[in-house]
Amino acid sequence: MLIRALKLKPATKEYIWGGTKLKTEWGKSADTETISECWELSDFPGSESVIDDPSFPGYTLEKLKKLHPEFFGEKAKKFKNFPVLIKLIDAAKDLSIQVHPSDEYAAAHENGSYGKTECWYVVDCDPGAYILLGFKRAVKKEELSAAVSDGSVTGLMNKFFVKPGDFYFVPAGTVHALCKGVTVLEIQENSNITYRLFDYNRLDKDGKPRKLHIREALDVTDPDAFVPEPLPAARDFIYGKVRKLCHTEYFSVKEVFFNEMYILYTADSFASFTVVEGEGEIVDEGGGSGTPFKKGDSFFVPAGVIVRLKANHGKVIVTEI
Repeated sequence: MLIRALKLKPATKEYIWGGTKLKTEWGKSADTETISECWELSDFPGSESVIDDPSFPGYTLEKLKKLHPEFFGEKAKKFKNFPVLIKLIDAAKDLSIQVHPSDEYAAAHENGSYGKTECWYVVDCDPGAYILLGFKRAVKKEELSAAVSDGSVTGLMNKFFVKPGDFYFVPAGTVHALCKGVTVLEIQENSNITYRLFDYNRLDKDGKPRKLHIREALDVTDPDAFVPEPLPAARDFIYGKVRKLCHTEYFSVKEVFFNEMYILYTADSFASFTVVEGEGEIVDEGGGSGTPFKKGDSFFVPAGVIVRLKANHGKVIVTEI
């Protein structure tokens, strides 16, 4: 059996704020009119991505792990559940002002779930698009509660205008919102717990206000001022540049820009990569033609497997644990 990078087919989600860019610009398909999120690498129950490869057709990551646990590497053994979830997100409208809990809070209050630390890599945006992330200054709980009640909470938050290639690390407890016109690749803990503080008094598709979680959000919110972490400089290699974006207990992320060739190999962890620029092919060890890839494609790479990406120009975001 040939062991190689395995293409993934995402689970898709439609919410009231999503648009059509993931269809028109990222090659995604769904029965819904819009796509808000594509869960590119997901083992979340009921929202699993599946393998789109003749070697393991339609396998979920859980099924693949039962058959080939060695594909996931030594590092994966320390986690009770699959540790990471990767999404493409198209914000055609502002998302709610929200916050995610820590591991400790989620374990105590959300049936033992992981919390949700996440990060955003901006893959596209409209002119003038921005995100809201953290507070400009330290706030008191009573002040935040009052600002939520009167709709002025966004005035307490940092507004960062964005461009493609920007990266933001969002620790659990940081109040945030993706805003209109931003498309991101989100890498996060494998959790779906979101506490909404404010949703602009919007109604859902049934004409009802979307549920808020103000008590829980106030419990978990970090009240201190937020300052984004500076990113290290990119490191040159023979065919391009590599920039380490973040490293956490659950995932490590890097940006790879390359011309001609990039060789991906991890000995003790599986990897996943999403193509954010360019197109090419994954060549086999003998240099022959292999699996094509294009912008928007995501792959699972078994631990210990050498993957050679060939393209005139390419940019991939690589995640491992």
